[in-house]
Amino acid sequence: MTLRGKIAIAMALLTAVTAIIVATTAYVVTDQRVRVGVDQYLDTYGKRFQDPEGRQAAVTCFGDTNRRQLPGVRRGIDEGSVEGVAFQCLDRSGGSVAAIGVDELPVNARDRVIAATGRGTQTRTASSDGTTWRVKTVGIAQGGAVQIARDYGETNRVLSALRIRLFVVVVVASVVSAIAGWLIARRSTKPLEQLTNAAEEVAITGRLDVDVPAAGRDEPGRLARSFATMLAALGQSRDQQQQLVQDAGHELRTPLTSLRTNVETLQRYPDLPVETREAILLDLQSETRELGSLVDELVQLATDTWDDEPEEQVSLDQLVERVAERTRRRTGRDVIVVAEPAIMLGRPRELTRAIGNLVDNAAKFSDAPSVVEVTVRPMTVQVRDHGPGVLPVDQPHVFDRFYRSAEARSKPGSGLGLAIVDQIARNHGGSVRVENADNGGAVFTLIFPN
Repeated sequence: MTLRGKIAIAMALLTAVTAIIVATTAYVVTDQRVRVGVDQYLDTYGKRFQDPEGRQAAVTCFGDTNRRQLPGVRRGIDEGSVEGVAFQCLDRSGGSVAAIGVDELPVNARDRVIAATGRGTQTRTASSDGTTWRVKTVGIAQGGAVQIARDYGETNRVLSALRIRLFVVVVVASVVSAIAGWLIARRSTKPLEQLTNAAEEVAITGRLDVDVPAAGRDEPGRLARSFATMLAALGQSRDQQQQLVQDAGHELRTPLTSLRTNVETLQRYPDLPVETREAILLDLQSETRELGSLVDELVQLATDTWDDEPEEQVSLDQLVERVAERTRRRTGRDVIVVAEPAIMLGRPRELTRAIGNLVDNAAKFSDAPSVVEVTVRPMTVQVRDHGPGVLPVDQPHVFDRFYRSAEARSKPGSGLGLAIVDQIARNHGGSVRVENADNGGAVFTLIFPN
């Protein structure tokens, strides 16, 4: 079932339940008020036969020998019969003495007790001669009772008609509510339907530039904006991956060409001098290491994963000391560390990789015996070299993948080291920037959030 159908059914059910409650309440209240009105009418007549000594009621019921005509009763009801009103006199045994307006009214045990004692009253609904009556039994002080009855059938017919009308109202209200619910749901779910169509088009065609419906301020509008943002992010990610593949193909072509050339040389000239053969083998080893490093960095950048290392408390000053010691051991260069105690929440292996790339980069682009200076402050790591620095035209691009300035193309490297530093910094919510020192050299600064 569609969402529109569910909303329409829900609104119809809600309206039906509400209408049923209202209709039932209206019917019960109407029934009670009508019954109270009839009972008040009977009470008014009953008081005419309830004189304290019972003489009026006695004369009315027993003062005439022609009990079927009951002229006294006629006097008791303003000298004339009222349409829809009937009377019946009961003797002490509860038997019918005389009646007017009806052949006979039913008598129950309570009526007989009232007639026997001459005290008390009772009001109830009873049927006689196919007519429903509302009957009030009034005791006579000198013995016996008078029953005053009013035709209740018309009232029942009115209530029956009311029931039918209320039922029709419930049905009509439910149908109208269902139609209105369907129309409202159709209007409300139109953006969702458009988003569904857009998602299906993306799934079928693979295109990420599909049209997304205009976003409003409601929940479907928020969903549309989120969907558009997601498509934009996916499109950007796909473009970056395609660019990465193109750049990787370009960068891999050079070492592969060198490897192929050296291997072909060894195959064609098996009798090369030992010195030439050793030089070619050393070049092969160097190219193989560069190629392996390039592949590792490409995999990390392409998958955007970094060992899924959990975060923990990291001492930046101690981590920088370990990186500096490793660089001294590998390159023989002097790395000076000035560090303040600095604790941050991060992933140690990632931070080691980022800071190590900066220190190695500084050692590569500054000639010996110049030193590499590393300064550590809370949430900040600064690496400075004493090389030629970074030209202003290159500074906006040094963290791009595979970007290598004209001066750097003669040196080993893939152009991915600083891109990895930038990625790790962003993974930690921080950033990295580069600037030139006043007295020469480049300064790279890693900044992490507090």
